[in-house]
Amino acid sequence: MMNGNAVSSASSKGRIPEVEIITNRSQTWRDGSLEPSDDSPNGGVRLRKNPPRSARPSGANETLHTLPTIPDPQTEEDDSALDTSSIKQDDTFPSHPPPPAPSTQTGTGDKPVVTRKRRSSSVKRKPSPGVTPTKAVDWEIPRKTLHSSIGFLTLFLYYMNPPSLKPLITVLSSALLSVTITDFFRLRFPVFAEIWESYLGFLMRESERNKINGVVWYLVGVIWVLGLYPRDVAVVSILTLSWSDTTASTIGRLWGKYTKPLPANVPGVKALKFAPRKSLAGFLAASVTGFLIGITFWWNGSGGRWIVLDVEDWGHGYWGLWVTAGVVGVGGAVVEALDLGVDDNLTLPILSGALIWAWLAVTNFLLK
Repeated sequence: MMNGNAVSSASSKGRIPEVEIITNRSQTWRDGSLEPSDDSPNGGVRLRKNPPRSARPSGANETLHTLPTIPDPQTEEDDSALDTSSIKQDDTFPSHPPPPAPSTQTGTGDKPVVTRKRRSSSVKRKPSPGVTPTKAVDWEIPRKTLHSSIGFLTLFLYYMNPPSLKPLITVLSSALLSVTITDFFRLRFPVFAEIWESYLGFLMRESERNKINGVVWYLVGVIWVLGLYPRDVAVVSILTLSWSDTTASTIGRLWGKYTKPLPANVPGVKALKFAPRKSLAGFLAASVTGFLIGITFWWNGSGGRWIVLDVEDWGHGYWGLWVTAGVVGVGGAVVEALDLGVDDNLTLPILSGALIWAWLAVTNFLLK
């Protein structure tokens, strides 16, 4: 039993001594006290042999402060009986939990953020801090395969020699409209984006996740050159987009770290800036690829359309073919490396085709 001093001290401080209710009569008390019987004065309730420290006389320790007592949760029936006026609220024990940090919130307003699942070799999740990725370079094989296949399709259609390109342009324009509408829904509705990217996300880059898909710009550039440029110039510009851009990206990722980056701008033209990520290896790869495209495509001449491709230089072969191939290669490589703030799928065929057409038109005028 508790001594009288302890009980009186606890009563004077307004505290109730801690009690324990016997729920198992076969229980053995750790403090060695006897198990009370049913006819005990306390009716089956045993007071602790040693009262809690808060109920003992403090003596010289009365100046010590204790943490405020937090009441047990009450039911709705007991809410009226709970008196919280004596509980001091402070920063240590706020009445309500703080709101979650912005980084842990799952959404904004009524629109929760949807986690998108992707099956993609291009769109990837960033590794956790301190984790070294097992594959440092993403080669974008599916994307590059589709990119390059457009060139072979273009050659096939060119050698079929259709009397008009209007049907082809109509088909490409319909495809452009479909892709644009799909991209609108992808950017506007997260649920649709999740479904779309689960099937076609492997053709996208991470940078295209929240902006217009590169396929849209690709189709716009192809339709532009097919509708406005001479047929052979249009085909060469599309081949430059399809093959030179692919080799520049692949070789740049493979060997770009061993070569110097390109200068900040085109030599002598400060207004034309190169993209900072471009390397000399990628530039040379694009130049060689474009040169081979020009040599191969116009190897048999232009059929009298362009004088520089058909004239023979005084016993030194078709010099015009080699120079034109150089224009195709270097011009395409320069355009591919420029940082114009627009997707290069749009600028590469339009600007490289414009350079080639200008070269052929000027030489036609000078060599007449």
